[in-house]
Amino acid sequence: MRLLLCCAAMMGSALAHAQSCSFAPVETRFSELLSAQSLSGGALLIASQRGVLMERYLGDYSAATRIPIASASKLLSGLRLLQLRDRGALDLDAPLSSYLPAFTGARGAMTVRQMFAHTSGYGGDSGSPIVFNRNITLAQAVATIASSYPLQNGWLPGAQFAYGGISMHIAGRIAEVRGNGDWQAQWQSEIGAPLGISTIDWQGFGATQNYGIAGSAQSNLRDYGQILQMMANRGVGNGRRILSAARIEEMMLDQVGALPIGSAPANAPDPLHYGFGGWLEYPVLGEKPLMHSLGAFGYFPWIDFERNIFGVFMIRGTGGINAQSLPAYTAMLSSVRTAVDGGGCVEGELFDRVFTDRF
Repeated sequence: MRLLLCCAAMMGSALAHAQSCSFAPVETRFSELLSAQSLSGGALLIASQRGVLMERYLGDYSAATRIPIASASKLLSGLRLLQLRDRGALDLDAPLSSYLPAFTGARGAMTVRQMFAHTSGYGGDSGSPIVFNRNITLAQAVATIASSYPLQNGWLPGAQFAYGGISMHIAGRIAEVRGNGDWQAQWQSEIGAPLGISTIDWQGFGATQNYGIAGSAQSNLRDYGQILQMMANRGVGNGRRILSAARIEEMMLDQVGALPIGSAPANAPDPLHYGFGGWLEYPVLGEKPLMHSLGAFGYFPWIDFERNIFGVFMIRGTGGINAQSLPAYTAMLSSVRTAVDGGGCVEGELFDRVFTDRF
């Protein structure tokens, strides 16, 4: 009896500890965002390496809901390039011409690191038709870029930050060449399958083999969470090493520095910092960054490397996410940090739900 009472007391203490962390303000602000954009549903995930802290499906969204994630694709794609770097198949700082000889002159000097940091010399081209042509392959698209797409505005590799999609398209083709296979098939076999992911592919805008490396992926809530958990766990997910810890650290390095800004989207953070495939923010000076990959429709995956927490704010907006929408995301992230810093979230023994063994 004493043992049962002791266990009950311990469970009660753990429950109280876990419940001392409240994400109610996050859910309130998220609901307000859905209402402001007249959206029929959305979903929220907040987690640590140990399990789910919060998972909510609002309106007509469910665990099965899969939507196009636009620029949240960039972070997913960057992982594959870094994986090839880990395996010795790719040098992030080698000139493009060494992999794709059709690119000559200044274009041939750009590097994969620059392509995934928007400092390659391309930019301002997120709506380029060649990226969205679903009737050709990625190889055909990049061959056309090599023959017909000069660098814009006299820009040179490494000279400025200019946000766009063409450079990442080129990098995706390099991954096909160096990985000896189709982009989507290789991503799924080398990253998706080991992590138990089933909903992520590059068919967000319709069937194609011209994979929009920078913006055509689609995902549900949990599968992107698997990606973020692996990153928070320094490259290990589902008991498998996907990336080295060194590559995760490399993703967090700011590639912009003092470079001039040639073009940036309305939803770019200010001040502007960009790593390898994602935005970097420093809410508190001296702490590790928060990395995110906000998509134009509002899919917002993020990972706080200082607190080892991560999450996804999942919506599909119709009018796009612009500078006026950013305060809602900023406020939600601030509420998350406040809750976690108050204690009881990451350390608590009980969560609303735990991920499966693969998480």
